[in-house]
Amino acid sequence: MAPDSPTERGGAATSVRRAEVGPDEDPTYGDVLGESLAALRGLWRDRILQVGLVVVLFSLALRVYVLGESYFVEDDFLFFAAAHAQDLSPEYLLELHKGHFMPGALFLVYVQTAFGPFHWASAAGTMLLLQAVAVLAFLRLSWELFGRRWALLVPLTVYALAPLTVPVLGWWSAALNAVPFQLAIVLALLWTVRYLRTGNLLFSWWAVGAVVFGMLFSVKALFLPSLVFVVAVAFLYPGNLVEGVRQAFRRHRGHWCAMAGISAAYLVLYLARQRASTSGEGASVPESEVVAQLVRRMLGEVFPTGALGGPFEWGPVTPAGGLVDPLGPVLVGAWAVFAVIVLVSLWVRRTSWRAWAILAGYLVFVDAVPTAIARGGVYGEVGSDPRYVADAALVFALVLALAFLATKEERAREWVGRRRRPIQLTGPSRTVWVAAVVVTLVYAGSASYSTYTYAGTLSGDRQREYLANVRASLEDVPRDAGLYSRAVPDDIVLEWNGPRRLSSYVLSPLADREVAARMYAPEESDSAHVFDDEGNLVEAAPTARANAFRPSEDEECMASWDGLMSWSVWEVGGIEQVATIGYTSQEDADLVVVVGEEEVETELPAAPDGGFWYVPVSERDTTFTLFTDAGRTCVTWASLGQLFPASQVAEEDAEAEEGAEDAAEDAG
Repeated sequence: MAPDSPTERGGAATSVRRAEVGPDEDPTYGDVLGESLAALRGLWRDRILQVGLVVVLFSLALRVYVLGESYFVEDDFLFFAAAHAQDLSPEYLLELHKGHFMPGALFLVYVQTAFGPFHWASAAGTMLLLQAVAVLAFLRLSWELFGRRWALLVPLTVYALAPLTVPVLGWWSAALNAVPFQLAIVLALLWTVRYLRTGNLLFSWWAVGAVVFGMLFSVKALFLPSLVFVVAVAFLYPGNLVEGVRQAFRRHRGHWCAMAGISAAYLVLYLARQRASTSGEGASVPESEVVAQLVRRMLGEVFPTGALGGPFEWGPVTPAGGLVDPLGPVLVGAWAVFAVIVLVSLWVRRTSWRAWAILAGYLVFVDAVPTAIARGGVYGEVGSDPRYVADAALVFALVLALAFLATKEERAREWVGRRRRPIQLTGPSRTVWVAAVVVTLVYAGSASYSTYTYAGTLSGDRQREYLANVRASLEDVPRDAGLYSRAVPDDIVLEWNGPRRLSSYVLSPLADREVAARMYAPEESDSAHVFDDEGNLVEAAPTARANAFRPSEDEECMASWDGLMSWSVWEVGGIEQVATIGYTSQEDADLVVVVGEEEVETELPAAPDGGFWYVPVSERDTTFTLFTDAGRTCVTWASLGQLFPASQVAEEDAEAEEGAEDAAEDAG
């Protein structure tokens, strides 16, 4: 679609930037804003923009559907719990979360926690809004790079409907990293292009600000200045790559030095925070076999199938949604289509190899290497998670455009140079147009179907019901009841998160201040309550399977040495550990519970008909000791460990008793 002149239908001047003007003549922020608003007034009637907006709205509708099937899960609970437990301070904002440095994301979490913890509409709606802005900004970037042309709708569709960007949006804690980073990529590129073409330092400052914005949310933004630089050298500056680098530092040395300085400063800050972190999470020593499997899955399976509209069916399914393990025909087909796209682009444009080199470098250095460092010591299956290459969907759409379309600079240089071979297809036939439309529609259909099937892997109803039960239970908590901690189910927070998955930590943001304090620091009580696997606050009981002691069969009370009793126990420890004392006593009596170095003095209330007293003891040790008033107290039960829903304990006891009877019958 070569124009008759370099300025026709969105062409550009013949150089990267316009003639320089004096500092006093630089447009101000108001001038730039006024020009933009004036341009928008006429653009609303533009057919290309109208169709582009339809594509954007359709993509948002699909994502609204996905968000309706999703809900808070896993790390979302940890984010709310951490924000609820801490003040808004530099220590909180600069703390690493599983290797992620994201003060901007943590600030959003803190605000969300302060005004509406676990409020899905506002949390997901914020991310959806940022995603919409990113897609619209991508359309603006494409328009700026290539001028007004119908072909812009192809890369726009590829990014707007990309299945790779769907899982990361549906998981709030992942979206906090990925969605703002996608927006930062687009804005940094857009404002850098504007700066290189106009010389207006205002755009340079905005581009630098976009990079800083991205760094507030994702560690991957460390590489954003490099991405912007290679795109500019490859497609905006004249000459070969070496000449492009020379031109970049001759014309815009200050801009590129600022970008490099930001990256260096950010790297130093990240390494300092990594060293200061006490969580023990983040960078690790990768294992070669694990890294090989991880990279193969990420770059060999997930990216090609997801970038081209797949995988159609998602699996295996995790609490946070489906992963990508494509069927053989789907994977082979994706690579075949990918190869055809690359070969056709190389035939159409000699410089298209630069675009594909940018994509390859991005996948390796921005997506694969950081993931291998952070997860390469765990297991290779993590490479099947599409969230690790979500940002590559945006880069793929940009590279696709750069591979087939000439930028304004390239078109201007082609016109001036009057080369014999056009820089892109000239006078496209009707067949080419029809083929482009058909391919785009096929991609749109495939991507939409993949998005639809992904929504079916989400378990938002389960998490939504669980939290609804928690909210209802916390509205009517018995005033004197002991609230004891218990691990939430695996489909809420995974087991490997350790103490952070305890109910006292992850559910306290939903409680009022007084109840939350009782959850954080459990108190002694004559009644015990825990949250069951459905989120209901129910009566609790200890289990008899471990660390539980009773009187011998012919005794009513436990034998003691003048009130002293001691047992060897399995080590448990932690806030969830409770000493449970069953007893009878005609009057109040003293009790001392000792586990390791921790000694708790308490008073047993009178219980003529028998009762239980629950004493939280967090110390970890192999010895459990009680001191009682032997003349007043008859101890009928003593146990040390976690509490469970009483109904669950009763079922287990009944099953054990039934099993014992069956065994006795078999033996008889």
